[in-house]
Amino acid sequence: MTYANREAYIVCEDLFKIYKIADLEVVALRGLDLTVQRNEVVAIVGASGSGKSTLLNILAGYDSPSAGRVSVGDKDLLRMTPNETELYRRDEVGFIWQQTSRNMFPYLTAVENVALPMMLTFTSPRERRRRAEELLELVGLGHRMGHTPEKLSGGEQQRVAIAVALANHPPLLLADEPTGELDDNTAAEILDLFGEINRELDTTILIVTHDPDIAYKVGRVVMIRDGKMATEVRRRVTFQRLSGAVATDQPLEEFILVDGSGRVQIPRDIIDKLKIGERARIDTVDGMVTLTPDDVQ
Repeated sequence: MTYANREAYIVCEDLFKIYKIADLEVVALRGLDLTVQRNEVVAIVGASGSGKSTLLNILAGYDSPSAGRVSVGDKDLLRMTPNETELYRRDEVGFIWQQTSRNMFPYLTAVENVALPMMLTFTSPRERRRRAEELLELVGLGHRMGHTPEKLSGGEQQRVAIAVALANHPPLLLADEPTGELDDNTAAEILDLFGEINRELDTTILIVTHDPDIAYKVGRVVMIRDGKMATEVRRRVTFQRLSGAVATDQPLEEFILVDGSGRVQIPRDIIDKLKIGERARIDTVDGMVTLTPDDVQ
């Protein structure tokens, strides 16, 4: 299945986020555009401070942009009332933090942690228990249901965190560095689990990661730089599922991204190679765009 044949689910247009700290204004997002298809798995990578976590917090309903447009499914996140935002966070999106301690209560067992979000709904106690056990089986922890977090390994804690995030059947799963505190083998197992969830539940998944090999594990990787989407790496033809294994047999294609205002970010190595300073000339020659330094005659 190709990307073009899938339904747009997340749409961000010209997104800005400005934080005011004392007398300073910090611009975290600078006109960011992003479209994610329904049931797609997308990895978002970038340096610290590039705006990755800010974007995830906005999509989760934890924060609001300063300007722009953002929608998830049929929800316009900028026009929701406080009550609608609460329902959105409860029912429409699951969030997984990098720090496993933020995903669970230390004094509750695994099954109690997974059942907890369902207490905010009209789910009966029996149904909450059944659903929690079913999810723990899905993430491979059917034999650890009665254990508290301190008795679970880091990988097991993250598996419980995934089950907690899925408790209320959210169609969207957001994960902020979910493998950042795990060893390579355990991280690969967690990514495999995300892939299984995507296949079994048709969940749309966005993962923020620093994994240098992520392009070989997921069908689409978007690079965020200085608060804007800069480049994108995709598999050549097919819509790929997430896997913890590094698959180098399928060629990758890298693109620069053009936002709704026609802006692009030119990779620094190209700017340095062409010796472009503050200005450049742009032209079209034989159907191709050319970029030259301003001192070229």
